[in-house]
Order: sequence, then structure tokens, then C-alpha cells
Amino acid sequence: WSRTSAWKVVETMNQDELDDAPVLVEMEEIEHLERPEQAGTQPDGPEACGPSVELEASLLNLLQKCSTIEELGQLLNAVHKINSYLDEELSSRSCPDLSADEDMARRLQHELEDEDLRLQNERQKENSRLFQDFLEQERTCQVCETKFDDAEIGHGVQQIDCGHHICASCYKHFVDERQPTRQTEYVCPIEGCGGLLHQMNVKGLLPPDDFDKYVALQILDIDDGSANTTGKLVKCPMNCGWAVIMEASNQDRQLPPHWKKMIGVDGKPLSEEAARHRMMYRFRCRKCPNTDFCAECLASPYHNGFTCEGFAKYSKSRKCRFCDVQITRTVNRERMKDVSYLQRVLRDRMYDFNQRSQSLASLQHLVQLTDPLTNLCEAPECQQKAKQSCCCILPCGHVCLGLRGEGECLGCLQCEELQAGQEVKVNGSDLCSICWVEELRCAPCIRLECGHVFHYSCVVSKIKNLWSGVRITFGFLECPLCKKHMKAKAIEDIVKPGLELYQAILTKAEQRLALEGGHKDAPELQPGGRYHKQPGVYAMHKFAYYLCYKCKQPYFGGHRSCEVAAGVGEERQFDEREKICGGCSAMGAAACPKHGTEAIEYKCKFCCSVASWFCWGTTHFCDSCHRKQGTAESMSRKAQKDLPTCTPKTCPLRVPHPKNGTEFVLGCQICRSESFC
Repeated sequence: WSRTSAWKVVETMNQDELDDAPVLVEMEEIEHLERPEQAGTQPDGPEACGPSVELEASLLNLLQKCSTIEELGQLLNAVHKINSYLDEELSSRSCPDLSADEDMARRLQHELEDEDLRLQNERQKENSRLFQDFLEQERTCQVCETKFDDAEIGHGVQQIDCGHHICASCYKHFVDERQPTRQTEYVCPIEGCGGLLHQMNVKGLLPPDDFDKYVALQILDIDDGSANTTGKLVKCPMNCGWAVIMEASNQDRQLPPHWKKMIGVDGKPLSEEAARHRMMYRFRCRKCPNTDFCAECLASPYHNGFTCEGFAKYSKSRKCRFCDVQITRTVNRERMKDVSYLQRVLRDRMYDFNQRSQSLASLQHLVQLTDPLTNLCEAPECQQKAKQSCCCILPCGHVCLGLRGEGECLGCLQCEELQAGQEVKVNGSDLCSICWVEELRCAPCIRLECGHVFHYSCVVSKIKNLWSGVRITFGFLECPLCKKHMKAKAIEDIVKPGLELYQAILTKAEQRLALEGGHKDAPELQPGGRYHKQPGVYAMHKFAYYLCYKCKQPYFGGHRSCEVAAGVGEERQFDEREKICGGCSAMGAAACPKHGTEAIEYKCKFCCSVASWFCWGTTHFCDSCHRKQGTAESMSRKAQKDLPTCTPKTCPLRVPHPKNGTEFVLGCQICRSESFC
């Protein structure tokens, strides 16, 4: 039935009227109506809605009989009750039992999942079987049927281009029997196949020597034109036998990102054309060590920064003898009769000559003779080097690389045959063993008495820099190649202070060694030892000496073994003003009547060692205790009872002294040395 009709009737009724209206229709009046679920099979069409139509007609009939508001309220209450009754009936109906269908659905789902899992397991087993078959095929040689380990796949046994698997030993035996004379004879050993092997297969299956024979056959095939290749054969210009096939290059190939940072042999950045030429034609031989060459003109080393044509022009041009910069300035031949012009040319060449006593003919001869000196650029650095360099022209035509003003020329460093009388052979293209930056020919050089040659400026700089640490060392006086003292006429005045300091410390060290004694049984002084018959050098190795900040004289600072225990070689900041000798820090102590305060020594305030540092104007430290200052082990912060102790038998100083923590002067070191001697 339609509930909307009943609600429209009482739309205007208020709540009080509805509550007071008596019930007009009782529920028994509609119980006799046939419900849809009790009617059996519903007929099709309008008859299917019979009970609903009948109920609606009854309600409409009651509505027509209502003449007052009270009757309408009663009718509305009846409609509400009918609705409640029908809702309860519908909710109380029993739903159809679907549990059986749910159980069936679950069983079907489980069966499908089990079937899917079974299929997955079968596929996994099949894949595993196929993979094992594949591995079995990959590690089995089809000639000898030997099975190899998985790690040997690709090395001990390989799959070649035709698909067969061959081991290295079988193919080596096959090649040894056939002795191929062409690369086309390196084929598959399986009977009836005859497939040609790729170069990588041959390299993996044959030893290096046999593979070199294979490569040599490739070179022969290319030389006689029998090889089918579009590349160009490039051989090493050193005639070592190494060669490579250079395929046709792609002109549009992208340059590496760092090509703009490359520097050519002329010291200038590379142009784009030169960078592309380098990328296409520069090769490095695999047999000759450190050999690179140009595949186009076979120049070795490769002319970095030039094309072949550009390098040919650069090679013929004049270049600065120090920096290799190309020089375009030449002598004006039309002014060869101008005396003032010729004199200016010689001055520009830094050539020493007497301007007043030279005739026109002699000036013309000197200009022609000193033509190699023209190879000088206008860079200030090269001009300064030319002023220091020897201006002699050697018989071979090369400029002497020695120092200006030396009594004897250095000799030619570019002609090896002219160095036959020299014990040490030197080449001008060798790097200086001090700076390791420039070749020897790039700056004036000197030859030491030991025969080694270095840049003069590098030798001077090495000597003037002295030692780098706190303790005095004499590496600045030694040749970097043979460790002998550097001696040459050109550096006599420069090296003299260093040699005097060495001799002074050598004397002090010998005296100290005699003072302490106990060195005669040292293994270093025995026959075969490092310092056999050299007790002074042994003493300098054993003892540490420092340079006094005030008097600039060396003084004893303890044993080097103490430095090793304290961490010798570690970089640390130190104050030069704290390096004070005993004489300069005497603090009112009595001077030696014989030697004054020169050899006065102090004991370290905190241990039984000779002091080498004087700090705060009051305290003497040995090097070991001085290193601990400013750390958690700072000696000056310890109480006297916490300082090291000794006995007369265990004290290394062998001198009676008060407890550590008190300043104590040991006396004159020279007098003590004489007393022990």
C-alpha cells in the first residue's frame, strides 16, 4: 500500500492533536488480509499486488468517513501501528540458510590455491632441472667430455661461436697438431663443424705465447691482403712486433670532458683539432714500456698538442732552450754589416764579449757561432736563466748547460757519445732529482764531485733550507742520489757554513761518546757494522744536538733513543726561543774556569736526562719531557713524589744529583769528558 496518502492527510495536524486522537482502526481489522508471503506463488501482472491494493482501499474508505480532526488522528495512529507491525514481521522472518554454500565456496577456494601451489612447484622444479642441464652443458667439454667446476666456466671451458663447448687443453692439443699458418685455420675441433673461432675465444683457450702466434698470423694476413678487414694495421715504431688494427674513426665522436685542461709539448692548451687528432691517432704499445706514438706519422712520443702537419712545422722551428716555446724572431741578414746591430744581437743572446776590441768581421763570426743562443724567449724567467747559464757553444753544436763563469764547461748532456769519460751518464731530458719538476736542460746545472748533475738553483735552495725539524740533521748537505756531501766549486761559499756546523757537532759528539763510554762493544762499530771505524758518525747518530736560539751554537740535547720513545718524527709546533743552551741559561751558575759557560750543561728538572730546552726563563727540559707539555702527561703539573726516581747505580747521568723536580747544573761537559778520558 502507499504510505504517502495517509501522511498527506495529517500533514497539518499538530502533535497534541495526534496524541489525543483515539485509535480508530484496530490491528485485528487487517489480520484477515492475506500477506504476500502466505499467498503462495504470485501471479503475474496487476493481480500480484492484490493484498496491498485491498489494504490501501480499506484505508482510503476509512479516510473518506473521517469528518473531524479526532477521527483523522485515530486513522494516523492506526497507520503507524500497521507500519510497526509490518516491520516486526519482516525482521522476524528467517533468512535462507547459506552456510552450506559458504562451505562449498571455501572448499573450492582451497582447492584452487592448492592447485596453483602445485603448478608453481612443478614449474620451479622444471626450471631447476633446465638450469642444471644448462650448467652441465656449459661445464662439459664436447671433445673429451670432462666436467669442470662452475668457477672454470668461461676459463677452463668455453662456448665458441658455433655453439659447441671446448676446453683449453683440447683446443691446445688441436692447435699443436694442426700448426695453423692462417687465422682462418683456427676452427672448431668438433668433427663436421669447422666453425671459425672469434679472437676472444682463441685468447681464452690458448696460452699467451700461442695467442701471440695467432696475432702474428693476423698481421701477416693483413699485410698480404688476405684478411677481410676495413681497418688500418698500425705497428709499434720501436719494432717490438706489437701491432693493432685501427678501425675507421668516427669524426663526430665526442671529446672527453677534460680535453680543455690538457697541455701540449709547447706548453700551451690543446686546440679542438689537436684534441681530436690525439683521440684518434694516439696509441700506447703494450710491449714497450712507456711508449706512446702517433698512428699516422709514427712519431714517438706522441706530439701532444699538434696534428702531424703542425708538429712537422713545430719541429723545424726555433724553440726556447728552456721552455720550448716557439720563437719567430730571427737575425736581420740585411743588417749584418751594422756593428751596433751585431753588438745588440750578442747582448740579447747574453753572450760575454769585449765590445771595444771587436771588429766587424769578428762580430759577424760571433753572431754566426752563437746562433744556438738565439733560442731564447722573452719570458722573464727564461731571461734570468740565460744570465746564469754558460754561453759556450760546444764542439757538437749544442749550448753548454752549465753555470756561467765556471772554469770548466759542464759538457754536453745531449750527446751520449761525448760522456764516455764520465762515471755517471746524464741525459739532458732527465728530471732533476731534487725538484722532480723540470728536465735538466730547462735550467743551468752543476756537476758535483760525486758525478751527479742537478739544477744549480735546486742545490742552492736545498742547502739554504737547512733541516726541517727541531733537531739538527745534515740531509741538506747530502747528494740525494748517493748521500755523499755535496761539493762543487760553484757552491763552496754556500755550503761552507753547513760543513763547519757539521764539523763542530762531530767534535762534540766524539767528546760526548768518550764521556759516556760503553760504546766499544756496540754492534754498529764492529766489523761489518754500519759505522765500522766511524765512531764520530756513530756518535752523531746516537746523540741529538740543537741550535741555541741566543748564541746560534749547537748544544747537546740528549739521546736520539729518547726522541724515538717520545714519538720522533711527529709534526709539532715549537718555540725557537725555548731552545737555549746551558751556557745561555746558566741562571747565575758558576762558569768553568777553563772553558767558561760554553759547555755548561743542565739536567732535566723532571728526569735523569740532559736538558735541551729552557722554558719560562726558569725550567730546563729534556726533549721527551718537553714533548709532554700541554698534554695530560705534562711533567710540570706533577707532584715531586710522582716524578721518576733513580739510584746511583741506575742513573744514566752517573752524577750525584738531588731528587727530580729541582734544577741542577751538571757542570762543564768538556771537563767531564777529559776526566773520563
